[in-house]
Amino acid sequence: MTRFIAVSNRRGGVGKTTTTMMLAYGLAVIGQQRVLVVDLDPQSSTSVVLMGSDRLRDARGRTDPHGQTGCTAANLLVEMFGDDTVDISGYITPRIGDVLRPGGIVPHLDIIAGSYALDDREIEMVVARASAHATIGGLFDYIQRRVGEILRTADGAYDYVVIDCAPGLSQVVWGALRSADFVIVPYIPDKTAEDNVGWLCNRLSKVSGARYKTLANRASSANQGIIESVKARYGGFDLQIPQSIHLSNALDYANGTRTIAQKFGAANRHVTELFNAVLEWVSSERV
Repeated sequence: MTRFIAVSNRRGGVGKTTTTMMLAYGLAVIGQQRVLVVDLDPQSSTSVVLMGSDRLRDARGRTDPHGQTGCTAANLLVEMFGDDTVDISGYITPRIGDVLRPGGIVPHLDIIAGSYALDDREIEMVVARASAHATIGGLFDYIQRRVGEILRTADGAYDYVVIDCAPGLSQVVWGALRSADFVIVPYIPDKTAEDNVGWLCNRLSKVSGARYKTLANRASSANQGIIESVKARYGGFDLQIPQSIHLSNALDYANGTRTIAQKFGAANRHVTELFNAVLEWVSSERV
């Protein structure tokens, strides 16, 4: 059974890209799982980190199954305008990353790359479908369900699908959250954290069946009070991701391959801790 994990926070700059990268490598390299990453952030930071500029440029220049330029999430969204069954395989870039499994084996890590055009495609989708719905609420519900249906077509082809959501809460993001089995909410433990995290967690409880956990990023001894408060109210992982030069360096894509220990250096233990924590979480929950 494929597990769908969304990484989301409506605030930007809280570590969604770092979390997605760590989780993707942990699952594909340490866990030796089949992993698909879906980049739903127009900034495409996760795509740059996992693919490198050259492969991302190649994906954006390839022809999609309908003859349009761009094998990206934006072109996939155009497919969602209608009601036909969609095959997402034509939008996937296979075997990405700059890390090998032990023994020099290429991990099963694929991606549907991000695109700056994603916001424009969502607006076009709203316009294209507006006449078919009597209310805005009905239109938004359709878009969210349609996005979820398309993402769930990956069920069975992968062990895990990791969805990197854009900041904010667009209809595409809500579609991803409604279709996910699990949601990781990374946050920076500052004065706005509890209010920001609380809003999203409360909304998830009302509109999504997904289980969620918070994850403190850039944690330090100075903000433990905030972390404990967020965890007590909304649940969270026991592990914390500290501010780390090794994690910052790991965001750079290497023009070559290396081991996961070489990529993350001293931060490799945090990748292992996150992998183990997520694996324990999803294994303990019935989906």
